[in-house]
Amino acid sequence: MRLGHIALSVSDIKRSAAFFRKYFSFRSAEKYVYKDAGLTIALLEKDDITLEFFEFKNHRSLPQYRKILDNDLHTIGVKHFSFDTKNIKGLYNRFKKTGVKFATEMRVTDGGKRYFFVKDPDGNLVELMEL
Repeated sequence: MRLGHIALSVSDIKRSAAFFRKYFSFRSAEKYVYKDAGLTIALLEKDDITLEFFEFKNHRSLPQYRKILDNDLHTIGVKHFSFDTKNIKGLYNRFKKTGVKFATEMRVTDGGKRYFFVKDPDGNLVELMEL
């Protein structure tokens, strides 16, 4: 068994897709438009990872308290997703230079692995973890 995909509701598919293409090297795969439901779905792929974006015409924003990592961890439900990398310092520096919004600075686990969190354009949390 393997993970099928990660689904995110977003406010603007074009903006979210551009973010994940630019910073994580995803490529656009498929797009579906359901005008009667006011819904657009887009799939992005990279290696064995698929991101599925839902954009509803009448969406609700992520509540402010969910945009803060340490607060959100106390709320039941999915918290974030994570990408492993061999170049954690390089990614950290690249994101700092480009103005990506950070949820945390670089941290170190008890096991000595470095990691940090960034926010996508809607405030969804994405973790970068050292392999």
